[in-house]
Amino acid sequence: MSRTTGRKSRRPSQQESVPILSAAYLKNAKSKKDIISRLSAITNALESDPELDPSDAPGLASLSTLLVQPDSFLHHKDSDVRLHTLLACMELFYVYAPEPPWDEEEILNIFRVMVRMLGNLGHTLESSGSGVDGGGTSGNSAETSCGENSNNYEHYFRILELLSEVKIGVVLVELVRSTPTDLDPSAEDELRQEALEILCDLIRTIITCVHVDHPPEVAAHAEVAVAACIEEFDGSVPVQVLDEILVFVGAGPIQWVTNPAAVRAAAAVALAKKKRQPPPFPQSEMPPAQIQQTNPQYLVAAKIIRRTEDKISSPIAALLNGLLGGDADVVTSISVVDLTETTTTDARGKTVSTPSAAAVTSTGQVAHTGADVWSITYELHRIAPQILTTVIGTVASSLVYPEVGPRWRATKLLGRLFAARSSNIAVKFRICFSQWLRRSADTEQKIRETMVKGLVSFLTNKSHETDLCQDVNESLATILTKDPSLDVRLLAIRQVCELAHNATNDAISDTAATTPSATTSNTTTPPSRTYTPDISVFSAELLLAVANRVSSKNKIERRDAITGLAQIFHKHYIRKILRHVQDGGDDCDIEVILRVLHEHCSEEQIKKYKFVVEAEEKFGWIPQKVFECVYFSDATDPELRNRIYQIVDDVLLDGGLTATSRAVGLAIILHGLKKKGKENAFKWMCALFSQRSQLQRALGLYLDARVKAKGCEAGSAEAFTADAEAMEKLEVVASLSSPLVGISSSNSDSSADMSSVLKRFHTAKDKHIFRILSTIASPTHSPSARKRAFDELPKRTKGMGAVSVAWTKALARRCSMGAFVNFESIEHCIILAQESFEANDCKVSSLFLTCVKTMIASFPALAATKESFKNLVEFLEVVRTDVTPEAKKELEEYGIVTLISDILAKSASSMPASDVGGKGNGDDEETISIYETLRSQLLRLCKNDGTPEQARNSVHALSSLVNPVSQHLSLPSRVKKEKKEFEPLLKALVAPSRLAVPDDSMASKQKSKIVSVLSAIAAVAECAPYAFNSTGEGKTPLCWGERAIDFSLNAVLLGKNTSSNLSNEEYSSDSGSESETESPAKGRRSSTARGNKAAVASSKENDKVNISVHCRMICASIEVLICHIRATIVRAKADGAKSELEAPSTEHVAKVFKTLIDI
Repeated sequence: MSRTTGRKSRRPSQQESVPILSAAYLKNAKSKKDIISRLSAITNALESDPELDPSDAPGLASLSTLLVQPDSFLHHKDSDVRLHTLLACMELFYVYAPEPPWDEEEILNIFRVMVRMLGNLGHTLESSGSGVDGGGTSGNSAETSCGENSNNYEHYFRILELLSEVKIGVVLVELVRSTPTDLDPSAEDELRQEALEILCDLIRTIITCVHVDHPPEVAAHAEVAVAACIEEFDGSVPVQVLDEILVFVGAGPIQWVTNPAAVRAAAAVALAKKKRQPPPFPQSEMPPAQIQQTNPQYLVAAKIIRRTEDKISSPIAALLNGLLGGDADVVTSISVVDLTETTTTDARGKTVSTPSAAAVTSTGQVAHTGADVWSITYELHRIAPQILTTVIGTVASSLVYPEVGPRWRATKLLGRLFAARSSNIAVKFRICFSQWLRRSADTEQKIRETMVKGLVSFLTNKSHETDLCQDVNESLATILTKDPSLDVRLLAIRQVCELAHNATNDAISDTAATTPSATTSNTTTPPSRTYTPDISVFSAELLLAVANRVSSKNKIERRDAITGLAQIFHKHYIRKILRHVQDGGDDCDIEVILRVLHEHCSEEQIKKYKFVVEAEEKFGWIPQKVFECVYFSDATDPELRNRIYQIVDDVLLDGGLTATSRAVGLAIILHGLKKKGKENAFKWMCALFSQRSQLQRALGLYLDARVKAKGCEAGSAEAFTADAEAMEKLEVVASLSSPLVGISSSNSDSSADMSSVLKRFHTAKDKHIFRILSTIASPTHSPSARKRAFDELPKRTKGMGAVSVAWTKALARRCSMGAFVNFESIEHCIILAQESFEANDCKVSSLFLTCVKTMIASFPALAATKESFKNLVEFLEVVRTDVTPEAKKELEEYGIVTLISDILAKSASSMPASDVGGKGNGDDEETISIYETLRSQLLRLCKNDGTPEQARNSVHALSSLVNPVSQHLSLPSRVKKEKKEFEPLLKALVAPSRLAVPDDSMASKQKSKIVSVLSAIAAVAECAPYAFNSTGEGKTPLCWGERAIDFSLNAVLLGKNTSSNLSNEEYSSDSGSESETESPAKGRRSSTARGNKAAVASSKENDKVNISVHCRMICASIEVLICHIRATIVRAKADGAKSELEAPSTEHVAKVFKTLIDI
């Protein structure tokens, strides 16, 4: 602003001949208004002539004297008179520069008024209101708010402008530096001290008067005015002056101020309450009481320090060293002595440490209250880091203080300095950094907690400092594994896991803004910057240290550790691996899927890629830890068990992934769990899903029993009996669900027990509760059914009490299928297995089939859906008919056919009756065709070229298709169907061409067929005992099963009738030619000896094959005998008096077991 901006020249009246620039002109004033008018005219006259020479205005000296006389205009009772008098005096400072026309006392009086008047600038805005001084010693107090309409803003601004342009404050500096020699020493010291106090008041007022809503010129003039005073000092700057500047530095770049919207809202609410009206808006929509705002005083102080850094850097460093070192002279001479922090609660309800350097008033000003040297030191690293060159060592020396207070504050300060993104102090002061790291093992818990926060902050902002981050990782790992305090370990677990989960591969998040600095422009809501480190900054050892806490004795520690690790695994491992599959959607190209699986499931491929190896070491073991936590049962830690269900269902493979991505992720996780050394985790996973399967079945049985009870006549004995049975089944459900201790709620009734909860639940009148539960009692329910159960059940059970609501929610979570495994993922696993085979990759195909096999062991129905079963049958047909010799070898190597047959055997048992094909059942042609295709392939596996396991699986699948579980046929109908299906098969299996001891001259593959035949016969004996014991055909009275028993017992175990070329008649006549009491070992030896006569010169490898075949044949024969005895007795008892089965004779059972004992 120019010297003449906004000014109008005032001319003396034509009737008045007295010069304006004279004492007489001012004395002629008649009233207060006239005084103000004449003072304005004097000021304008002085301002309009910048080249005015005092010798050219004879009355100027008398005018100067008159203005400052006691009880005169400068000390007038009216503030406006004082204000205009001060403006005139300041213009006189310019005219008389460099020697003002007043003595020392008068100069000090002028500056006292100047301080009071200038303080009002902070309460006025341009073209707005004004404030006036209240006669205090500081400009921080004002009588008038900024709401009054006045033009005084420009007068206050003019004071600051003159201080900046004319550098009037230098006059005070001169008084501080030297005094007239005609005074005695004590008076000189007193004057010097008084001048120093006023100078400090002036500097404080200049900085304080800057408001966030002022134009930038105000801050610029304040900076120049204060800098001029500091630069005028020849030697050391007084510590009192430094104190006034550092006070505002310690306040920081951000301050909390009263929210005007909150004030208005509170007033509106109060007015509505007074008028007995409803509040204008709900309490939840009330604006926050405080908001963040850029601290303009901090910005001005920072610019002053930068502008005068050469002059004040050494004094500031000496001052800080004196304060930190406890120098008594320094501590007693200034206000920066408060080495503590005050704890307050901000508008968000969060506890924060507020430096005592400044207190923010409701008007946004900073009230001087002392300073926090630790905060000042930290802020200086942003403004002028070179100042701290000698200070860091002093701070580091405080790390070994015996007192906890200084040690803790030094630890906190160094942590903030080392972690500051805008500095490289940790690199420059490596020794101090090492000393700071050693505080991780401090004896004081408070210091160790501060170290955790500091170490995590360092990883956040300094991820590019690889070597230093490695040291930080080691310190955090030591805290996690060795710290004796649970609170410290929990803090470390939560902060490390949260930071690792939020980490990205970019140094700064996309939504980040800029941190306010000393050069940031004033804004009401200052922008903030959110830094997230690269995930590579976290070492595998640090994450393993977190995993170490999973085995802690503390439940909270276990739960927090495993939850954090699971979230890290999902974001930084499985999501990253599946990103290309996810981008491809459910129809992702199979080549992309194969590449992903080979990179992470093939040991040869993994070693080729360093990033894959590092990812495996850092994250690949996390699912193992998750499933090992299943070890903690409901009796030990029910809350952890509930958390594991949640992690498995919603974290490892979340619902945001496509079904194809979840299928690929499932294959990767299960492949990792099956690696050597992780077998326990795989078993615990199976146990977890087995418990869920049992719960689903128990819930289904309860719901059926409840329906049955509701269908009985009310009050009848039948109704009471059915209701009691339903209640018993509900208790079984409760035993498999979460106990109440695992779902305790702060709002729950402490006296509630499980029996009362179950009674309330069982007697609930809302039928929709049980309809919802019925939708999730089957493993094939949809994700939408699960979501509906989670949303609706808490609402519908609310009237039962908080405990019942919590128990029902836990029941729904434990029962429903999550994203880790459900019918969608299994269906896609089957499809991907088929596509992988068509892409000539049997290894990947076996991975997907293994996933299906593993999961249907607990949930057979997942592969029994119509679409999945159809795909399995098609897959089986393809691998059995349309394969090249090379592909056939791969099929055998990876056991594709065996896996498919196993899946079919287990899933067929869960197929609904309506999905079981067969002519005459009313099924469509496609279903009948699928059934016929499956039947023909299964029979081929039984009779021709299937392995023992494939033959056994095929018989079980056929049995399930003939008699599905859900089909309730009469016993005669079931027996008829069983015989129709299995008698032809059994007849073919016991034919002499198949049921014969192999010759040593046969090929190894031909020799092994007898094992498959015996395995199929054993399966028939177990699944179809009526067909097995039915009367056979031919000239002998033996049924087909008896022929198999005779062969297994006599020919194989007792070594009789070993010829493989016997007809039916020869086989039957020879069956009892040898003594039944012959030793089984002797018979096997003689049989082997006869067979070996034609192969005396056979190789050792052939001997191994022979031994293997004979051993397997003996085991299969034992299985035939045991299955026959067990299945016949069990089925006969189950079917009761209507059964046609006759239990094996006592002599036969005794003979079999005697033989087994001899073996």
